[in-house]
Amino acid sequence: MKHNNWLPVTLIALASSAGVNSQEVGQAGKKQTNRLIEEVVVTAQKREENAQDVPIAITAFSNEKLDAFGIESAQDLERITPGLTVTNAVGFNVAYLRGVGTDAFLPGADPSVPFYLDGVALLGAQGSSDTLGKVERVEVLKGPQGTLFGRNATGGAVNIITPAPADEFFGSMKLELGDYGEQNGLIFLNLPLVEGLAASVALFSSEHDNYYSNDAGPIIDVYSRGGRAKIRWDISDTLALTLSGSMSEGSGNSGLAFENTRTAPVLGIAFPQDPKADRKLSFDSLAGATSESYLVSFTLDWQLPGVDIKMIGSDQEVDAPFVQADFDKSELPVINIRSIVQLAEQQTLELQFLSNEDSYLSEHMEWVAGLYYLSSSGGFDPIAFDVAPNALTTLPVPLADSLTGLLGGLLNVVGLPNVSEGVRLLSGGVLDSESYSAYVQSTFFLSPSMDLTFGLRYQEEERNLLKSRLATVDGDGDEILLRSDDVPTLTSHQLSPKVAFQWRPFDDDTQIYASWGRAFKSPTYNTVNLLDAPESVEEEQVESYELGIKTDLLDGNLRLNAAVFYIEQQNLLTGFVALASGGVVSYDNAGDSEISGAEADFVWTPMPNWNPGLAMFGAVSVLDSEYTSYPDGRGYDEDTGLAFGEGGTFPLPARDFSGNRIVRTPELTYTFGVNQSIPVGDGAIEIGVDTYYNDGFYFLPQNSDLYARESYNLYNARVSYFYNPWGLQLTIFGENVLDEVYNEVVFVDDFGRNQVLNSPRVVGARVNWDF
Repeated sequence: MKHNNWLPVTLIALASSAGVNSQEVGQAGKKQTNRLIEEVVVTAQKREENAQDVPIAITAFSNEKLDAFGIESAQDLERITPGLTVTNAVGFNVAYLRGVGTDAFLPGADPSVPFYLDGVALLGAQGSSDTLGKVERVEVLKGPQGTLFGRNATGGAVNIITPAPADEFFGSMKLELGDYGEQNGLIFLNLPLVEGLAASVALFSSEHDNYYSNDAGPIIDVYSRGGRAKIRWDISDTLALTLSGSMSEGSGNSGLAFENTRTAPVLGIAFPQDPKADRKLSFDSLAGATSESYLVSFTLDWQLPGVDIKMIGSDQEVDAPFVQADFDKSELPVINIRSIVQLAEQQTLELQFLSNEDSYLSEHMEWVAGLYYLSSSGGFDPIAFDVAPNALTTLPVPLADSLTGLLGGLLNVVGLPNVSEGVRLLSGGVLDSESYSAYVQSTFFLSPSMDLTFGLRYQEEERNLLKSRLATVDGDGDEILLRSDDVPTLTSHQLSPKVAFQWRPFDDDTQIYASWGRAFKSPTYNTVNLLDAPESVEEEQVESYELGIKTDLLDGNLRLNAAVFYIEQQNLLTGFVALASGGVVSYDNAGDSEISGAEADFVWTPMPNWNPGLAMFGAVSVLDSEYTSYPDGRGYDEDTGLAFGEGGTFPLPARDFSGNRIVRTPELTYTFGVNQSIPVGDGAIEIGVDTYYNDGFYFLPQNSDLYARESYNLYNARVSYFYNPWGLQLTIFGENVLDEVYNEVVFVDDFGRNQVLNSPRVVGARVNWDF
């Protein structure tokens, strides 16, 4: 893809000219700092610390910085966090960080980069909203976080922290309007009730027109809305209780409305091959998902002589009342998939013990210990596969013949009519998980300039697959059981260790650190098993080595962080989608993989005396990833479109993917931008421009260019005016201003290559009011 190279030059020119123009302002004594220059306090080690003091690679963003970049959702974070990839797979967010993730997306395949809201692990349910709403900060923790964050944090973790209620009245409002009917709104209020008791309330709403049109049927609405509330009670000077509740609902394509841009050649359908994607669908049924999520939690903080105690408990549930996909992506009624009941619920309880300044030997060490319990349930009860009358028999191709034989064989067992009369198959499975763990991490102060950290977590987890079955429906609508699955309980015991060394060779402004750690993902089952009985996949293990530096240079005007790392993965969990190979979705262990990489980020105030309102920022990630052992790979033949590999109905052998790149892992990503704040009377004008580059990646481990995202550049720009006496901010913005087009998602199945395009160019205006 050809890219324009003039914008980075323009950014530098803008920075230089802004410095000259603001020289007179600086000489007049009116210095305006930039919103990007800030100290961010994080809780990556369960206690509040400056992000620069923690021996972990962290990308942290305050609410002000997120607003400056126009970040409003979890998927937006990849724009400002090189090395992070957040895509969508049939309604489930799929996150990779430093090349560590999983493309197995159904309930039971836990994410490798979990998201946390105020210390509570969030459920990754289908169609769930990822709108951030009102936040205090977002922390992206890179590398395995198994010791303190436990199960499944093999790639890292994302902490979303919302504002705590305070003892004074204040609030904020935001309204945003843009192209495609975009309407975003946010209201936040902090309310002191009585002495020692305060509450906060946040309401948010986001909607826009569907970027796609459907010539053959309806198109789903796109929206997200919800609210959060907190009450904090300072029971005494040392004891506080916070109660939190949130709910949200959303609707959208959710990666379920695909354009079929290359029909499998073996189907013989007279569709043009490799047509240009144009955001036009031809579905005979509505495709997309709606969701409703609920979360209640409490946090108890108790400060005692010698130890601080914190307890966090939560109960959450995500319902997906509507999830539907047109599996064949055509205007013909062939195969339709719909979730009838989808379950996702989770309860957690964590008890933390943290050292404080009164703790024994506090001048020599600090420590944190804890106990953690989790109970969760998720799956389908059931999901329906509707095959239209005569749909398959009218397609004289190997796929149709194969599926006719498979489905017909199932129906003959119970003496039902053949596939030509149409059939509904019901597949169900609910995975129950229960986990107990204990952890401890201690940092020893070896000298004024050296610290050594040891951490260890022990976890036990038990998983049961319930209600796993295959059924059909007769002419009266009654369910007829075809297969009932009784599989053994999965039990795992895991140790997640960590060692880190910190050295401040010059002063507190420079830290060099080295770390080693392991993290695990528990063995699991697939919750959708159409043609075959469920089989378990093995435990996944990740081991990471890292060397990094965090430093402030040039009298604090340049902040530079960098790291190199090496990661080994064993039994990498992967997912494969094919009706003719296992039945829709199946899980595998890919074998082993290796990732080596380097990353760096900076924030620079190049002219602190001349132009203190100017800031440049940038970040880069370079990854070299490889499947070192993947001998029995499954995929789709590029010439025929037929599925190959173990479990397939066609005589096509598995392929050796050893040496291929890991999916959803670009070799190079970077972001660069300039923000200029210019004092004007009682306010300021802020000009911001930035670019994000991604050199592309593969969606399937077979590394075919047919199933890849090509390289792309995104450019964004905004101009804001701040009127400080009123707390008012007016912004005009442009996202993807050059209208770059690329594959947001490529989804491959028996019917061909399907894709969803990225969001088009959006220009709009935003009003913020703080009071």
